[in-house]
Amino acid sequence: MEGELIRASSPEEALAMKNNESAFFAGGTGIGYKDSGLKANRWILVPEISGIREIKTEDGLIRIGAMVSFTQALEDSAVPSYLKEALRFCGSLQKRNQATVGGNIASRRCDSYLIPALLASGARICLLAKEGTQTIGIEQYVDEPDRYRDALITAVCVKPDSAVSILSKRYANTVESHAYLTLSMGREGDDYRIGLAIKGGGLFHPDIMNWGIAWKKADVQDDMFGSEEYKRYLTQVTLETMYEKLGGEGGSAS
Repeated sequence: MEGELIRASSPEEALAMKNNESAFFAGGTGIGYKDSGLKANRWILVPEISGIREIKTEDGLIRIGAMVSFTQALEDSAVPSYLKEALRFCGSLQKRNQATVGGNIASRRCDSYLIPALLASGARICLLAKEGTQTIGIEQYVDEPDRYRDALITAVCVKPDSAVSILSKRYANTVESHAYLTLSMGREGDDYRIGLAIKGGGLFHPDIMNWGIAWKKADVQDDMFGSEEYKRYLTQVTLETMYEKLGGEGGSAS
């Protein structure tokens, strides 16, 4: 890890310290990763905030504090099964003990363990900024990184298994290697959502009705994991299979 590590004594102090050269420090597992959305010369240790390490049911949703570790979330019966499946995409037990839910979201990694499933489920992100607190959709947080760069994630609110059906798939060479494709599709009533993480390409949530058009515009590159053509084919086949399993008519999401 490079850069200065400092401890904020309060949320207000942490927010006052935050600028374009700094980032909040949570579990630290994403620091130094070249495809992370977090780049900083100064790391601000996240201060204690009420509920930031807790999991509770609130207004029909499961509120997971940003500093909850992957291991803690996996062991809590309130956490929905679709999110636990995404948490298990992190194959290293050591990383699960250290990595935090909020940290994985904030880093906006192109091989994110959690963001595809959160996008597919319509999760909400609770933020603390200099202007105050706010809650936004995960799509908005992913799409506008500059707008929320200086905000601190305090929690993520997710729907229970009874409210949404989610399917997820991860493609990687090994269970502990970085994924080159992570895909999730969710169904809530007659509504479908897609969440994609493409290694070297980024994070996407195309509309179910025209995802093929949006996918063609996505930045997909040839690399050691496969060709652009292969990744596009794999994505199409996987999403079509998910759509059919979720009860979509015709078995095609494109």
